[in-house]
Amino acid sequence: MGINRKTAIIIGMIGVLLGIAGLAVYLAKPDWVIAYTTLEALAAIHLIVFFITHFEVLREVSHQRSTQFGANSILMVVIFVAILGIINFMIAQHEVRVDFSGADTFTLSPQTVQILKGLKQDVKISGFFAESGGKGTSAKALFENYRHQSTKVKYEMIDPDKKPMIAKQYGITQYDTVIVESKGQSVTLNTLSEQELTSAMIRLGRSSKKQFYFIEGHGEHPIDNAEREGYSHVKASLEKQGFSIKRLILLSEKTVPDDAAVVVIGGPTNQYPEEEQTLIHDYLTRGGKLLALIDPLSKSNLEPLLAKWGVLLENDIVVDASSGLGPATPIIAPDGYLPHEITNKFNKVTFYSLVRSVGFDGAYGEKLRFDSFLQTGPDSWATKRISNEISIDPNQDQKGPIVIGGVFSHKKRGDEKEESAASKMQIVVIGDSDFATNGLAQSAGNGDLFQNIVSFLAQEHDLISIRPKASQIEALILSKAQQQMIFYFSVLILPIGILIFGLIISRKRRYL
Repeated sequence: MGINRKTAIIIGMIGVLLGIAGLAVYLAKPDWVIAYTTLEALAAIHLIVFFITHFEVLREVSHQRSTQFGANSILMVVIFVAILGIINFMIAQHEVRVDFSGADTFTLSPQTVQILKGLKQDVKISGFFAESGGKGTSAKALFENYRHQSTKVKYEMIDPDKKPMIAKQYGITQYDTVIVESKGQSVTLNTLSEQELTSAMIRLGRSSKKQFYFIEGHGEHPIDNAEREGYSHVKASLEKQGFSIKRLILLSEKTVPDDAAVVVIGGPTNQYPEEEQTLIHDYLTRGGKLLALIDPLSKSNLEPLLAKWGVLLENDIVVDASSGLGPATPIIAPDGYLPHEITNKFNKVTFYSLVRSVGFDGAYGEKLRFDSFLQTGPDSWATKRISNEISIDPNQDQKGPIVIGGVFSHKKRGDEKEESAASKMQIVVIGDSDFATNGLAQSAGNGDLFQNIVSFLAQEHDLISIRPKASQIEALILSKAQQQMIFYFSVLILPIGILIFGLIISRKRRYL
């Protein structure tokens, strides 16, 4: 290699010193990944150079039986083991994981990864599973995925039968229970999934719960109703995300509470008195956040109130003859969402049973802005000729795509030094309320979209609903030629190759 023995020895000594320095940095500052990885990489390079330079010496010495197990041979073995150890250490610190499941079963969602990367407090996960059970294995794999994404996450697998005192300390009364702890608080999970685990971490990371109010008293979908037309499913989903959900009866409260992070109007069928509309208007002028889900033919009389904020709700219905669920139920595919924070990376289908169009009054264009994010396909139409039989008249009806959902907000002015409370007002309007009901929220991406909307309004920009991944079983089908290749390689070629290699080594050893 052109390096004399003295220089090689110096290189080897430098390699040893670099390796010791890297280990010291790792023990003292485990977060300095780049520093100790660089030191260990330089150590490995120096030791490899030293090993290659002295390999010829080792061969010469090893031919002499008297020195076959001498100090030089032992030194070279130690150096070789040290090189392997350093390489193994570097690989362990920069683990590469590949999911071959086909359905990303073992891959965390981008939302979970984002939340884990942003963790500021330590999180401990304690899984109480029987060693003989199969659930413990899948739980450990999930915990390991979380640990891999953040050094703030630690986990421990505990068998309640072998460590009953620890189980008693945590109040564990059944197997397959998970305790998530952080900052002196804990959350107990009786069912384990990525959604449940991430939601628990979000709840523990909050200093206080944000309040969501669902207005009731005008025929809205009730949040405590578990029937098909209720909103109990979205309520439970939001509570898992760490929000507090309450009913709001405006006639009783006489105001929208100051702690309202988001107010939801979910499909009213009866009229809102002028007094209540004034209360909602006052809330918006204070910078309130409103989600208004207004169905076609609604008698709520909220159109004039919303019109003050640039909202145009046409008295129409959007139909789509190409929909597989019927013309009165338009479907929006993942490529049909308009660019917006709500639909960013949202790749699920949503559908809307009886929906009206949503527009913007250009007269408010100087101070307000409209960002549409839901739009039906090109085969859809908006018709005002509503009857039992749906028909399209190209001369009277509006050809799609049709906007059915958007965000109304104040325009930001460059000359404003400080944003006022009123300018923080945001309204999300969708021309359908049924998509979030119990009967439909669990289908396709409807429930996920609802959670994305309220998370956006609550300024919880890292909170996106995470749905469980569907299991996927795929058969491995081999052709006849592939089967024969595997047979010959495993039964004939590989065993014969090993036998020949063994004979060659044995023959060489006779001449040592």
